[in-house]
Amino acid sequence: MKTNNRHSILHYSLFAALIGIMPMAAFSAIRVGNHSRSYAEAYNQVNAQVAAANSARVNAAGVQTGTVAPVATTVAPTNATQSESAETVELPIRVANADLAKQIINNDPAASVTMGQLDRCAMIYPNGEFEWSRPALGLGAGGGSTCVAVVELRGYQMGENGSDLVLARATLASGDSIKCNISEFPDATHNNSITGNVVVPADNPPTMADVEQIMNEEQKQNAGLKIAAGAILGGVFGNIAGANDLGEDGLLGTSRGKMQGTAIGALSGAALMAGNSYAGKKAGDTILSTGVNAAAGSLIGNIAATGDSVLRIEDCTVAGRNTSCLWGMLVTSRPLTGAETAFYNTTTQETYVCDGQMQNCKNEELVSIQLEAYPNVNIDEVIETQFQEIISKPENQYFMSNANGVISFVHAPNAEKQGVNVDASKGIFAKLSDGGHIDRKIPAVIPDVQDKAFGMKQSDWREWKRTHQSGVIIYGRSTQGQSYDLSDTVEYSINDFYPMMVDASDGGIIDYSNKARLKTTLIGAGAGGAMGAFVGYQGAQSDIENRWTAAVREYNDSLTKFYCATGNRYLSKYNDVVYIPEIASE
Repeated sequence: MKTNNRHSILHYSLFAALIGIMPMAAFSAIRVGNHSRSYAEAYNQVNAQVAAANSARVNAAGVQTGTVAPVATTVAPTNATQSESAETVELPIRVANADLAKQIINNDPAASVTMGQLDRCAMIYPNGEFEWSRPALGLGAGGGSTCVAVVELRGYQMGENGSDLVLARATLASGDSIKCNISEFPDATHNNSITGNVVVPADNPPTMADVEQIMNEEQKQNAGLKIAAGAILGGVFGNIAGANDLGEDGLLGTSRGKMQGTAIGALSGAALMAGNSYAGKKAGDTILSTGVNAAAGSLIGNIAATGDSVLRIEDCTVAGRNTSCLWGMLVTSRPLTGAETAFYNTTTQETYVCDGQMQNCKNEELVSIQLEAYPNVNIDEVIETQFQEIISKPENQYFMSNANGVISFVHAPNAEKQGVNVDASKGIFAKLSDGGHIDRKIPAVIPDVQDKAFGMKQSDWREWKRTHQSGVIIYGRSTQGQSYDLSDTVEYSINDFYPMMVDASDGGIIDYSNKARLKTTLIGAGAGGAMGAFVGYQGAQSDIENRWTAAVREYNDSLTKFYCATGNRYLSKYNDVVYIPEIASE
């Protein structure tokens, strides 16, 4: 594009994004929409031809060929008398060389052209515009004078009052042809007096690769703002996902866990937007859609709050060292007396304490439970058997009776014999062989318990307890998690420790620190990410195809705005071949 004061030729772009990045001859006044394979070659060829013909561009009459509209050539005969000198003879077409024109008028045998040849030249297209001059276009450009058509590249209704605007004007020899394209017209033939700018179509329609390249560049626009926005949103989301300090339950916070989540979220959000900006249209949209949908999926999975309960294991400081602790309660108890009987609900795990006749029963929480059907076995291990020894044998079963508000129990084999109305809906009960009344509940922790990726469950606790029956030190803890030594004040065993559990329903609506929700959170993230990747890629491909379709349609529409003509004769639309027939022989 020129940088001087001459006006440039501009028209709407068939593919606006391509205009600004296409190189053009420094002296050209007409801009081309985008790269063509023949663009540089055509310009180099034409400009070389023009440069070679510069010495012959001005004829003896001072008329520049190929740039001035043809006019009738009139020449007075050399042998005319004084009275005849006012008469002129009009040639059929303009002859650029004035001396040659005189020779033709005077029927000079030395003339290289006859009046008949001029007539036949003019009749190639009666409504065209012809002259005898040097061709400036086609294969004959820069050669000797011959029958040429004055070919104009015009813009449809781009001139004043809706007239067609001449963009370039040059001569093409009869029998020769060119492509109706601005690259075929030497720069000197361009109409640089036009006010405003015109962009002519490119040689070829945009390809899918062209469109994708432009959309890749567009993807990078405002990358800094996108990355900053991603960092902010990721930081907020990370803060929400971060763990609260003890005693806090807000969605947002400034606790250590919250701030760690904020930092991780900010970095993740920034990385996500950087990947979207710099990876190109397809990959960028896929990355963004995958990340966003994975986050949304994890959020939905977390909110769904489903999953098995897990043990509460958190970072702690014990005896001056940092480790991970299992939180729970150390429960001391006093044993049941001989005058008491107790029963365990195999469904709800509730316990009832009754008198020696299994009557006057009251619901009470008991610990250190052992059942008659499983002698010398801790209740935790019995639960693993799913109470098969009780469910399969009626002699181990008891049922609750509630007569006039007084709760009692009856042995299953005797219930029908005694005609006792039992409430089977309360479930099957088992009789205790041992148990204890709760004396004290001391908040406690067991140090050096390593959590699992998806959290330790009750079954994991039972297995852990079986392998740690001795040598485990239990520490007391404050409500803020500060530990203290219990060894001098409380006698205990590992069976006296009852771990705290975290249910999936615990915490706020969104709680990424709740490991009971971790499985559904990850499932949601995986499903969301997979769907997001598919949707992102398909969406990007669809965007490119739609953009390409629109660009090709715009390109094809733009071709109808430009055409080549000679005089009133339409020769071709843009990018089609312009052909001038041979001059007829005598």
